[in-house]
Amino acid sequence: MKFLVNPKSLTQSMALLGCLALLSGCFETSWKAATCPTTGSVMVNGKPAFDAFVRMTSRSGPIDERNSDCWAYVQEDGTFAMSTYEMGDGCPPGEYDLLLRWPADRITMMPDRLGGKYWNPEDPFMTVTIEPGTNEIPPIELTGITVKPKPPGW
Repeated sequence: MKFLVNPKSLTQSMALLGCLALLSGCFETSWKAATCPTTGSVMVNGKPAFDAFVRMTSRSGPIDERNSDCWAYVQEDGTFAMSTYEMGDGCPPGEYDLLLRWPADRITMMPDRLGGKYWNPEDPFMTVTIEPGTNEIPPIELTGITVKPKPPGW
């Protein structure tokens, strides 16, 4: 009897496919918490705080087994969309401490143009509750703030 495919190669290929199917379960994302779209805005002295960094940490402990946080960068118009696992996916429902810093440099996150005043985990700037569904954080409007200029070359 003549085979179109070598039986030994077919057996090896089937074994390889079985191993790949088993391994695919190792990369599942069941550890992720469900997120809810969460947006807001930051204005400092009446102007958008472009490139400010917003971080929200859960007040009730880790939101998942990887201890993820929610974060966002403020856009040119002052708005932001929180991210946890993917850009703009939001935050899981819960109560959060909100921290804010306005780095001169996105890579090093230094220096904070707000002087660290709104970036103290021991004394959070504000508390936010995220509910199931779409969430809009109340506008953050800081006035009378001395904003440190970006250092030359930053």
